[in-house]
Amino acid sequence: MEEISGRNSKAGFRSAQIFREIMRTGSTRRAARELGITQSAVSQHLKLFEEAVGEKLFARDPRGLVPTTRAIEIYNRIDRYFETLGHIEREITDSFSAKRNLLTIAAPHIFSLRLIPKIILALNSLDSTLEFHYRAQRYDEIAQSVVTGAADIGISRLPLDERFFEWKIVAESKSVCVLQPDHRLAEKDIITVDDLSGEPLIVLEREYTSNKLGLLTYGRRELPLLPKVHSDTIGLDASFVAYGLGIAIDNEFVAQQYQMFDVKVVPFEPSARYNYVVFWRRGSDNISQTSPIVDTFVEVIHREQSFGREGPKAAFHPHSI
Repeated sequence: MEEISGRNSKAGFRSAQIFREIMRTGSTRRAARELGITQSAVSQHLKLFEEAVGEKLFARDPRGLVPTTRAIEIYNRIDRYFETLGHIEREITDSFSAKRNLLTIAAPHIFSLRLIPKIILALNSLDSTLEFHYRAQRYDEIAQSVVTGAADIGISRLPLDERFFEWKIVAESKSVCVLQPDHRLAEKDIITVDDLSGEPLIVLEREYTSNKLGLLTYGRRELPLLPKVHSDTIGLDASFVAYGLGIAIDNEFVAQQYQMFDVKVVPFEPSARYNYVVFWRRGSDNISQTSPIVDTFVEVIHREQSFGREGPKAAFHPHSI
């Protein structure tokens, strides 16, 4: 039984943990059951947490507790903190357990469709005892996984903080437009900002972009933009394009993964430039500039680029996989 008294009567780590469990389960009763404490203790911790925040975080409903907008914002933040703590705890525990030959790779979701399976196949040929874990994530999540040790190696793009990471550049990439093969712009050699005026667009949420929307206001005037679909997942905009929902601005390196989609890729101007890297935590015991693992990543990525590059203006069709 857990009670709150004395030095435990202020909101802190435990109250935040209990608030998180209430958000995950939808009620104080279910949260108490999951945590193995009384419902009364859960309610007391919630009260302390709300007092610390300075406002009520839930509205009562016959179906359970309904979180406020502020509660959702707080949950999204602390959930990341607890995930990181969980990774650290597992890393500490694993360091005392029987040694397993594990390699955890973090990379954007789109690379799981083509590139990562080929890298794992090559690494397995290098060492058949390896056990692989793959984390499909956004760029910010990939960096967090590598720096906390939740992933051994990642694929991302610069900039990265050299105080925490080392890397090898594996691709230099320019902006492209992704559109349906029968779109009126599909036969152009280059698509410009002016061409996109009035076109429905598939866009990443602003916080996950490298100024993609900024490109569309580049130059003399601001164009009338028509964002149609917003996404927080890198690279999967091609699926929306394939269904005719709009045009996406992407980059060559990511667009090389789109062979399974019926889309066309055309250079875009003004172009942003991206440097993609294979990277790892500075001071890692297992990964370095001369590591065979890094060499394998680089070799596979370079081979895929040489094989898959049909020129910047290429049509990708499902039957060509």
